Amino acid sequence: MKVRKSPSYRSGLAVLLLLLMVSLLGCTHVQTLVAPLANPQVVGLDADGIVRVMQRAGFSDEQILNLGTDLRNCLALKGAAQIRVANKTEAIFAVYGPCLHVSSRQTGSFIYNAARGEIR
Repeated sequence: MKVRKSPSYRSGLAVLLLLLMVSLLGCTHVQTLVAPLANPQVVGLDADGIVRVMQRAGFSDEQILNLGTDLRNCLALKGAAQIRVANKTEAIFAVYGPCLHVSSRQTGSFIYNAARGEIR
């Protein structure tokens, strides 16, 4: 005797496979976050300044495009920020006087003089 599979069995199996594929694709998403840190001093950087410090800190063009506005807002409103990728801190940015101090996992530490637009 041959067992026939009902159409509902097949559609249930298709839904199960689809859910499995979606859950596996979801695992490849890496969460990236720009988190503000409290600091009494703030600085307003223009787009060029944000791009320069993020490039020097080792961020890709895509990351700069996606995270640059949030970083700029954090520095202008809170004075410091950290960028976390996949639960690891990739860089910390903190304002002290006219300078932005940056410590990056990829490139080490440096200072950006916002008044002069120079990296030291």
